[in-house]
Amino acid sequence: MSNALEKMTHNLRNAPTVLEGIKTRTTRNMIGVFFPVVPEELIYAAGLHPVQIYPHFDEAITEADAHLQSYLCSYLRADWDQILKGKYPYLDGAIIPRSCEAVTFLYQTWKRHKPLRFMDYLNVPWKRSANTIRFFAKELERVKKNLEAFTGREISRDALNEAIELYNSQRALLRKAYDLRKAESPPVSGPEAISMVMSGFILDKKEHKQLMEQFLTEIVETPTPPKPDVRLLVSGGCVIDTGLWEMIESCGGSIVADDVINGSRSFWHVVEEGKDPLASLARAYATVPCGFNTSVGERYAFVSKLIDEYRVDGVIFAINRNCEAEEFDYPELDKRVRERFKIPTLFIETDYLINMEPLRTRVEAFIEILKPEGV
Repeated sequence: MSNALEKMTHNLRNAPTVLEGIKTRTTRNMIGVFFPVVPEELIYAAGLHPVQIYPHFDEAITEADAHLQSYLCSYLRADWDQILKGKYPYLDGAIIPRSCEAVTFLYQTWKRHKPLRFMDYLNVPWKRSANTIRFFAKELERVKKNLEAFTGREISRDALNEAIELYNSQRALLRKAYDLRKAESPPVSGPEAISMVMSGFILDKKEHKQLMEQFLTEIVETPTPPKPDVRLLVSGGCVIDTGLWEMIESCGGSIVADDVINGSRSFWHVVEEGKDPLASLARAYATVPCGFNTSVGERYAFVSKLIDEYRVDGVIFAINRNCEAEEFDYPELDKRVRERFKIPTLFIETDYLINMEPLRTRVEAFIEILKPEGV
């Protein structure tokens, strides 16, 4: 593992400590967001530190069910459980998007029971017409004004353009790293790739950009790994438990591509530079291919391109229990993938603090089917 990748993996595994250290060192207020549909550039341009909110996989849910229905997504319930327990002391505010049903309902619950100094809600469009993009840009303008009131400073056009340029360059580096996985012998594993992406949800984007540049330099000197027998794509919503990625690859498959919120979906878009920054942000972020704001046809187009470009042998749909957006799309996506590409697929249901061993048995059998004869 390269030095840069080792640092990024360490930052992800020690996220609470790392974030508290960043806050102490920089004294910047931190704003939490859910999902990659909230334009972080707006938060960054305000002089704030954006943080993607994900649960720490360390203890059972014990308090959240007093406020949220137990049939909601367990990752969201774990988030709320840990918010109630004070596990995010570094957060000064949060922006909750209109996304999946569980996150949408969280806004009022959080604002009522455990409000932070800054709380806002962002309406994310369901469609991508010219009218909805104008609406989304107006939403971003409203949030911008609220952030300015919170910080007591104007978010200038120049600051927004600089943030857009920085984020575009960081996303481009992630895409370069993902392109390495198209090789016959990918030098980056699935767990390493997801750690690389998720570390960017924690660190300042300038620091993460430097680590990505260092990684791309170091990887050239890394010995070429053996050619994998099976090339996999993982598709789902929040596939955030790195233990799941590690378990899949320990079964003999190589995850060369992903279609998940905490992976490729978070950086595949590009924001147009040199134009009206809010309009550019609205156009770009409306294209993030999540199940709650994207048609199944558009999601299929995104997945099929990945299957083609990364020469995928099989697809694992890893969907969190009670994730309605992903569960609604799964049957049609699965059907279209199998009909067009003639490759096997596997559905596994994940959950917060799930026992990996029953899943391991199914993944091992699936990979065995995919292996070439004589291997």
